[in-house]
Amino acid sequence: MSIEKFGGIFTPTCDICGEELDGGFDFYDAVQAKKTAGWKSRKTNGEWEDVCVTCQEDE
Repeated sequence: MSIEKFGGIFTPTCDICGEELDGGFDFYDAVQAKKTAGWKSRKTNGEWEDVCVTCQEDE
């Protein structure tokens, strides 16, 4: 999953490079934070993945 849970805090994590967005989020704020940062969600081989801006540019 692209939003990792550590204790009660959720952290958006890029599925390509492992970059994490800073901040302690609840799940819905984590989803909004990755959208605000320009990350894209996409389905690959039936699984959802999140891709940061840097990895999007590299593709």
